[in-house]
Amino acid sequence: MTARNDRPLRVVHVFNTLNGGGLQRVVLALSRWMREEHDVEALLVSHGGPLERQLEPTDRWVGKAQAGGFFGEVMQLLSIVRREKPDVLHAHQRRDALSCLIVGAVTRTPVVEHAHNTLPNTGIKALSFRAPMTFAVSNQVRDMIVHTYRRDPATIHVVGGVPFNLSSEPPYPRPDEAGRPRRILGIGRLEEQKDPERFIRAIASAARRVPVEARWLGDGGLRGQCERLALELDAPVTFVGPSDRVTEELDAADGLLMTSRWEGLGLVILEAFARERPVVGLAHGGMGELLAEGRGTLLPSDVSDEALAEAVIGGTATSVEVGHSIDLASDYVSRHATAEVVYGAVLAGYRSIIDRTRGASCHLSQ
Repeated sequence: MTARNDRPLRVVHVFNTLNGGGLQRVVLALSRWMREEHDVEALLVSHGGPLERQLEPTDRWVGKAQAGGFFGEVMQLLSIVRREKPDVLHAHQRRDALSCLIVGAVTRTPVVEHAHNTLPNTGIKALSFRAPMTFAVSNQVRDMIVHTYRRDPATIHVVGGVPFNLSSEPPYPRPDEAGRPRRILGIGRLEEQKDPERFIRAIASAARRVPVEARWLGDGGLRGQCERLALELDAPVTFVGPSDRVTEELDAADGLLMTSRWEGLGLVILEAFARERPVVGLAHGGMGELLAEGRGTLLPSDVSDEALAEAVIGGTATSVEVGHSIDLASDYVSRHATAEVVYGAVLAGYRSIIDRTRGASCHLSQ
């Protein structure tokens, strides 16, 4: 796709930090796919973080201004836009969307916003989700924007998500259960959103019924607290820390347990789907959407720890019912969670808003 003066399309992505979260990985994957498949030039603007080590030579990144707070970020972004002359500003959080809208108004640059999560705190509603086009990762996120923030449904486009840890290797057969504990995987930051303490309580309860071992991939501020709780409850949970071996861990597991208190979509669920591993989760946000229609074991958010443990045991067993669920989940990924489907919808959104902005500019100049 070409833009001004027949040069490639240029996009500036603005987000918080290069930490290891799902949002940040989406930005990297999205920008790389568009560059490789459609010659789209991207500049990433954020604070630093662990993902700096994973930047490729072709990834262009600028660290956010450290001084001046929000005003300093706006002035830096204004300078970047005047230098780079992008065709689109793509904001990935509400604060960054506000700075993009200010700069976009000054420079007449179209702005799109990406809503990656359902939000536990509404914040300042009047300043949230004001972009003329917003990409939502799930229907639940779209409904939140429409009903909580009172935005026009016509401006919200549900695009879904793509698994990060894809492999050209076919999924391994599920491990033979004979003579070993059931292995359950948890993935995510050890923070309030992911509710790792509930994961620990459920595993402790399951271990009193059948032989179980669990592994948690990820780190965070609750790690010490979680390690103490696991010791107190005699829960067989190993805290692996950050890992880039998600595919291998899924292939060695019997299933994934998601205990998040809120989720926009749950990209690790898609990864489990792709590796043909069953998923047990709570009906929060996009998790409920993914696990619906028999694609996983879905429980009410207020279910007891004991009932959750029973669901983990049944939902990760080798059975006809679980096998059917795995087939449905694998088919869902192949049809709805590919880069061509998801990132292609974002690219189509860019084209639409650029054409709309150009049309408005032509109208004003007449």
